[in-house]
Amino acid sequence: MKKHRRKILAALAMLVLLLAAAVIGANWWVGKQTTPAALVNQLEKSLNCRAEIASTQIRLFSFPATLEVTGLRLLPRDAENEKPLKDRLPPKKIETLLLVPRLAADLDLTALLKHEIRIGQLTLTGVEAATIRTKKGENTLAVLLGKPPEPAPDPNAPPPEPDTSGPAKPFATALALAKLENAMISIRNEKKKQLLQISDLHLSLSNLSYTPALPGQPPAPPAPGAAPSVLESSLHFTSTDLKDQRQQMDITIGVRSSLPPLQQSSPADGTTLDLTFKAGSYLDRIPTLEKLAVKLGKLKDQIGLDLTSFPVSGRLERDTAVKARMINGLLEFEEDTNFNFDTCRIKLKKGSTFNPADQSHQFDGIFAANEKVSREALAGVDAFLKTKGESLAPIIRNTILKKLVNDKGQLAIPFTSTEDIGRPEVNISKSLEKSIADGLTDAAKALLQDTLEGGDGLQGLIDSLGK
Repeated sequence: MKKHRRKILAALAMLVLLLAAAVIGANWWVGKQTTPAALVNQLEKSLNCRAEIASTQIRLFSFPATLEVTGLRLLPRDAENEKPLKDRLPPKKIETLLLVPRLAADLDLTALLKHEIRIGQLTLTGVEAATIRTKKGENTLAVLLGKPPEPAPDPNAPPPEPDTSGPAKPFATALALAKLENAMISIRNEKKKQLLQISDLHLSLSNLSYTPALPGQPPAPPAPGAAPSVLESSLHFTSTDLKDQRQQMDITIGVRSSLPPLQQSSPADGTTLDLTFKAGSYLDRIPTLEKLAVKLGKLKDQIGLDLTSFPVSGRLERDTAVKARMINGLLEFEEDTNFNFDTCRIKLKKGSTFNPADQSHQFDGIFAANEKVSREALAGVDAFLKTKGESLAPIIRNTILKKLVNDKGQLAIPFTSTEDIGRPEVNISKSLEKSIADGLTDAAKALLQDTLEGGDGLQGLIDSLGK
């Protein structure tokens, strides 16, 4: 009996030693694969970049296992890529980069045995990104994150053996929570001479899962009862004209979006987006308003409506919420949205759309100038009409101007805005054009009726045409 007990104890001791050796070996192997030099090598093989990492630390014996990377920098590939890390010279000029001062992740190692990558929490702190959009439309950061150049083929190398193994089974991925804290992004647009900056960027993305499919196979459907992913973010966005250093935008935005469970090649339909533009946000030379001002300027030739003080910029007086849903690739406004600027009010109607893929849009809205602008415009019209005779002035005022002024005494102009949101095509609504045409017709009828009744309408018309 004692002999059997000794054998069992010896077997258990041997098993413990083997397990300890396996754990130590696994820890050594994983540690070897996650050294700064090893990770830099993997990054430079996968991306068109030059990589730097200050330190890495992995803890396999904690639960869950953790990985921490500090001082990660991705820079444009240069001649130093061919040298060992210790022999590389520092870059001379940095215009494009991705900097991650600290990356920390919780890992579920047992999931790897099931061909899954499960991350409890991924945190990136203090991220900085700088990119240039060239005159040819190239994004330098996108180039840096693209595929590395193919090595020149060796003419003396034997032809490669055909790969008959078939495609490898891809890893399924699950992420409980990803956090981006205090990030900053800078984009310099060479074509438009414009600098865009995003600062104070905080983002959290929860409940993200992805199950890829093998080539040629349909994507796997979401698991029954799978919950949507939720994205929440806040940021400060500024835009500066580099030609005259004029600030174009200064906006603070809060974002909350709900995404349907992901699957390979699935459309974004079902995604909801709640935006909040904070009070005090500033927009200068809003493209749609600039084009609308051009259109309204033509009314001066028709009825004397002079909008030389037409506002094309403004600062939000209160928080503005935008609710939209992705439908057939378009973000569609789910309700009327009112932007209350200190210079004007703009209503975008329910059903207006924006296409994130090509920046096109279809906005139906109403512009209302503030009281000051409206008074100045109407005073200019009154001055103009006084030069056109006593008969024509009141008729135009009663048949046309009342169609342009709302019950608050503000100029209210329905409009549509389409095409590229940065270079929109803006038109006054057909109903307003018809109102103006009907008003001019009514004015002509009234003048004719006045003339037939022996009034001075005809003389007023002659006087107005002669001035």
